[in-house]
Amino acid sequence: MLKRHSLLLIPLVATAAGVQAEAFTPNGSASVTQTFYGDAGDYDTKGGHSNVDVLYNFTPDISLELEWDRAWNLYTYTGADNQYDNSYSNPQATLSFNQSSLFGSKATGVTSLNIQNHNVFDGTKTSYVLLQQTIGFADYFDQSGPVSISELSIEPTYIYGWNTDGPSGSVNTAAISLLSTIQLPANFSITLNGYLFRDWYSGDFVLSGEGNQEYKSANFFMLMAWLQYSSTLHKFSENDSLDFSFVGGLDPYIASNRRASWSPFLLGDEIYEWNQPTQMNGNYKNTYVLFALPEVTYTYNFNKDLSLNVFAGVKYSNQVWGDNEKDWEWQPQGGLGLSYNF
Repeated sequence: MLKRHSLLLIPLVATAAGVQAEAFTPNGSASVTQTFYGDAGDYDTKGGHSNVDVLYNFTPDISLELEWDRAWNLYTYTGADNQYDNSYSNPQATLSFNQSSLFGSKATGVTSLNIQNHNVFDGTKTSYVLLQQTIGFADYFDQSGPVSISELSIEPTYIYGWNTDGPSGSVNTAAISLLSTIQLPANFSITLNGYLFRDWYSGDFVLSGEGNQEYKSANFFMLMAWLQYSSTLHKFSENDSLDFSFVGGLDPYIASNRRASWSPFLLGDEIYEWNQPTQMNGNYKNTYVLFALPEVTYTYNFNKDLSLNVFAGVKYSNQVWGDNEKDWEWQPQGGLGLSYNF
């Protein structure tokens, strides 16, 4: 499932003649998805992940998204029993404002405010506030050719995180991101996102480095690079079909000026795959995760507003974050989802 925080571009609704915009009617959508994860090779990695997502468009430009992720049996590698029986809860809310034209130009914008809470049921809860301004330049490019740029954006971001339960501490993050998606022939696309950011820590968030070193700040460079493909394998009727999709690549490559036990918040918020191979035990200055995920999805549309999908896939990921258990085998995953437009 997609973990990264999504920014919503809400277009105006046009009449059939395309001349005059119709009166806008507030609308929204709601979805529930349940994913199950199997064992990866000889490792006991069975787990489950529930996601609830509700989006409401107050106006053509203003929307609110409420999302809740809940997981059971998240796992880590400790060199002994490979199951880290841990639960996780992550409710969040995102308020977005769409600007269809910035200063009368072709550049578009989305301003968003995101608030979320992380609970791993160990006596500590951490909350985060994200303020982002996305500036998009895709409309400057021709979209009619076999190769086109569907997204090219810069995204300044400020993040503040603090422990709401447990030891006191906080982290401030300033980031600048370059986001791009290129549409290719035959239903292929490439997403290439780069991030430069700096963390400042206080209290319990201060990094413990090698030896007795402590760090109150750290610089990071992060790169996500995904190749994506989708196609319809068979259309049974107007209401149901069987589809195939593939995504794979770097998720992520990350480098830092610190060698310390810390996985930065922005990494977990931006990766493609919701469930990483491990509970990552720290940044090791220069490392990467590679993955491939082919998936088959059956979709049944009860009507124009209500649909059901059942999906099954298998993921391969090369885990290189630690000194132990670096390599993964294939891990099956699958589940079902229900979505409703209102």
